[in-house]
Amino acid sequence: MVASLELDPDIPLESVSLDFDPDIPVDSAWTPPARWYRDPAFFEQEKAVFYSTWQAVARLDQLSEPGSFVACEVAGEPVVVTRDGEGELHALSNVCRHHAACVAEGQGQTQELTCPYHGWRYQLDGRLKSAPRLGPARDFDRSAFSLPRFQVESWGPLVFVHLGRPERPLADELRPLKLRRLDELFFVARRSWEIGCNWKVYVDNYLDGGYHVSHLHHDLAAKLDLEGYKTELFDTLSVQSCAGGEDARVGAEAVYAFLFPNFMLNRYGPWLDTNLVVPLGVDRCLTVFDYYLEPEAVDKTFIEESLQASDQVQQEDILICQSVQRGLGSRHYDRGRYAPLIEHADHQFHRLLARCLS
Repeated sequence: MVASLELDPDIPLESVSLDFDPDIPVDSAWTPPARWYRDPAFFEQEKAVFYSTWQAVARLDQLSEPGSFVACEVAGEPVVVTRDGEGELHALSNVCRHHAACVAEGQGQTQELTCPYHGWRYQLDGRLKSAPRLGPARDFDRSAFSLPRFQVESWGPLVFVHLGRPERPLADELRPLKLRRLDELFFVARRSWEIGCNWKVYVDNYLDGGYHVSHLHHDLAAKLDLEGYKTELFDTLSVQSCAGGEDARVGAEAVYAFLFPNFMLNRYGPWLDTNLVVPLGVDRCLTVFDYYLEPEAVDKTFIEESLQASDQVQQEDILICQSVQRGLGSRHYDRGRYAPLIEHADHQFHRLLARCLS
């Protein structure tokens, strides 16, 4: 089943020519045209998709104490997530209502949000607390100058925000995903890679049903039962999985979950790693990996070897994704075909995106 996603009606979006029919089944469909990955105008218009979906922005351990805050961005929109003195999470616009400076940077602890430009102060729930030297201003309604609020939810060790009006809670989006021991995992490390490709090229690579693993990731493939690889599709979620073996890092099963449009969760052995794909431009993206581990698996050598193995996989993916981006500029390529037995998740990704933009 494919969800009926809609863009927030408050976000202006000119109609785009998609050249892709989401109603054609995978065994008859062509992949999207190359301009989906190369056209700056298409890139600008698809940003609205990120404003209308749940976006992972922080870890729960970063916001564990009252007064905690994390500043972030969603498709260029500044956001700050806070935990107030009562322990409640808030997601707020990180733009001062006076002259547009960001009121928070990085992460940390604070009793209030103070604009570094002119000193406007906001409570941790976004309410304007002080606007210095505005005494003579006429018709100034303090309540109208609070920081705009967004929907915020936590799930496992993660914090998500939604800048529009979600059709349903995040927990419902992720309900089909059964990942063990989420509440016991602890954060180990963050690794980021900037890649010379459109963000969708990286997502396509992830969602090809293990098609590329035996050809590109030889060391990883030796630890997986690729013959038993399977893909399950849900509304805005796809789950790929296969059996593992005796390798301590991979364990008995590998699970690769994708939440539309740009978030991945990988569970294997004692590890969970999450990957947020951040568009930086029409031909650049950033992949941000956070690694979590089960408590009893703490061993410095094991952690270092596991992170090194993960880095090897990422380097292999980076090379092929950058190769694809170059190929998309060829005069001799416009679109391809799906492998209908395995590329269901990639087809679903394109269908969801097309329906958002149509």
